[in-house]
Amino acid sequence: MAGGLYSRPHLRTEGILMNDHDGTAFRPSVPRALGFLLLSAVAGWLVAQLLLALLFWSPPPDLTSLVVSGVVSVLVFVGVSFLVQRGGWPSVRVTDTALELANRRASVGLPWALVRSAVIRYPGPFATLRVTLHAGVPAPPPGALQPRVRAGHPTYQVHVGTMLPAPAVLRAALTHHLPREAAVPPS
Repeated sequence: MAGGLYSRPHLRTEGILMNDHDGTAFRPSVPRALGFLLLSAVAGWLVAQLLLALLFWSPPPDLTSLVVSGVVSVLVFVGVSFLVQRGGWPSVRVTDTALELANRRASVGLPWALVRSAVIRYPGPFATLRVTLHAGVPAPPPGALQPRVRAGHPTYQVHVGTMLPAPAVLRAALTHHLPREAAVPPS
C-alpha cells in the first residue's frame, strides 16, 4: 500500500452503482442529482426575482418574459453545474478491508483500523459523510484525497445525499464495519 497505511483505490465515478464481491459502491444517481440541481436552481431563481422586485419596487414583468428568464436561468445553472462536476462525482465504497472515498478526481482507501468514527449528517439530498481518523495517522500520499484536521484528528467529508443506494444503506454498512463505540448514530 502506498504511504504505508493508505491504498489508492481506482474508483470509477461515472454514477454507476456497482456491487462487488467484497463490498458495496455508493455512486451518485444522475436523476437524483439532476432533480436536486433543478430544485436548487428554481429556488435560487425565485429568491433572486423576489429580491429584485423588493429592491427596485417594480411590478413583475409580463408572464412570458418571466417564464423565459426562469427556464433559461435554470438550464444554464444545471448545465454549468454538470460541466463543473464532469468526472469528479463523489463516491464511497465499503469493503471488508477498507472504506474508500473519492471526491473531485482524488481518492483514498482507509483501512478500518484507521477509522475512529463515521457520521452521516443532514437529511435528504444534503446528507454528508464525515469520516474521522485516529489522531497521529500519517498524511496520505500526494495526489490522494487530503483530509482536513478537526480537533487534532484527520477528517474526510463527502456528500452522499444523492447517492444510490440511499444514505440509510451506507449507514448500515458503516455500522457493520465500525466498532460499537464508533458506530454511526441515526440521524
